[in-house]
Amino acid sequence: MNIKEWKIELRRQAEAERNALEPSVRSEKSKHISHALWERIREMMDSCAGAGHQPTLFTYVPVKSEVDVTPVMEACWKKNYRVLVPKVQHEPKQLKLFEIQSYDDLEKGAWNIPEPKDDIPQFHDMKKIDVILVPGLAFDLRLGRLGYGGGFYDRFIQQYVRAGWTKPYIIAGAYDMQMIKEVPMGLFDFRLDELITESRAIRAAKTGGANR
Repeated sequence: MNIKEWKIELRRQAEAERNALEPSVRSEKSKHISHALWERIREMMDSCAGAGHQPTLFTYVPVKSEVDVTPVMEACWKKNYRVLVPKVQHEPKQLKLFEIQSYDDLEKGAWNIPEPKDDIPQFHDMKKIDVILVPGLAFDLRLGRLGYGGGFYDRFIQQYVRAGWTKPYIIAGAYDMQMIKEVPMGLFDFRLDELITESRAIRAAKTGGANR
């Protein structure tokens, strides 16, 4: 089995297992995870504030059985932090970012995922992003991430690498049951700086953190 086939099988298994979580159980776990995510993101964003800089979060809008990160978005709005969400562009395959200030700025888009409305201006200055909150199907202890197979987030992160820019802090929230032994990593796949589940936080050694 090559890496592509391995990823396809892992995605199938991971999504089926996540979808199988009882809605009440999933909701309770999501509350714990989103609370911990916000505490961590707030800590980092507060440290970025000042000198005319508006702390900026790029986040996904959750759908189906994903961890519900809308409480993080709402907390950012209350603190006047900038919230960016993506819109999928298929040709060429990339994510375009837009600042939203409430749910009123969203409408159903590709794959029924909420996306910014057409009249919302695009956000271009990637260097102003402080934290990226990414979705994923499975993760491992080395902070590998298994996405949905479109490669959109990988391409986005590669823009920083190619330009020689410092990458934003990359964080994800996941249920404990999304942890697997190993995520197969390709040449352009990225690793997280931190992963938070309902029971622990795992930080990359380069951030000075440790598993807890």
